[in-house]
Amino acid sequence: MSDTGTLPVGQRRYARVNGTWPSPLPALTSQEAVSAGKRLYRLAMGRAFKGTMQVTSGRNYSYVRNGVFYVNPDRGWHDLVHDISHYTFRRLHPGHLPHDWRHAALERRLVEAVVSKGWLDGKLKREAKPKPELRTVRHQRILARIKAWEAKQRRAENALKKLYKQQAYYEKAGA
Repeated sequence: MSDTGTLPVGQRRYARVNGTWPSPLPALTSQEAVSAGKRLYRLAMGRAFKGTMQVTSGRNYSYVRNGVFYVNPDRGWHDLVHDISHYTFRRLHPGHLPHDWRHAALERRLVEAVVSKGWLDGKLKREAKPKPELRTVRHQRILARIKAWEAKQRRAENALKKLYKQQAYYEKAGA
């Protein structure tokens, strides 16, 4: 936008918010979207999200539905921050309009956090954990189950020994 002075107040407000983003924005990965969603929610609300975070795609917005926070990495950084700012603003100020000046301030604060913390540079990316070999995992599970059943067997044998002693005592006492 060349001259924001000629725009109406609301558009000027969001021109300042959108002007905070660097250009161009990098692509958003699924793992980054989940991490950023958790952190942005905590930053806006002051507490962590208690539900689960799940990746969605297509035309879906990043929003909470039925206790699940769906984040859509396909829509990019701008829409992720915008959607989370709308959801958290609605929770913080239920009686205010969706594009109230306080919403613009909240969204700008979230954008500044994303930019200043280096999330656009890939600081939220984590290396993928190597998947263990399936045969090894199953073998370890079998060994653990054998160990558990052997412990149960020892407990059962000890319990039977005790019961046999009690049986002998009562038979000797003439019960």
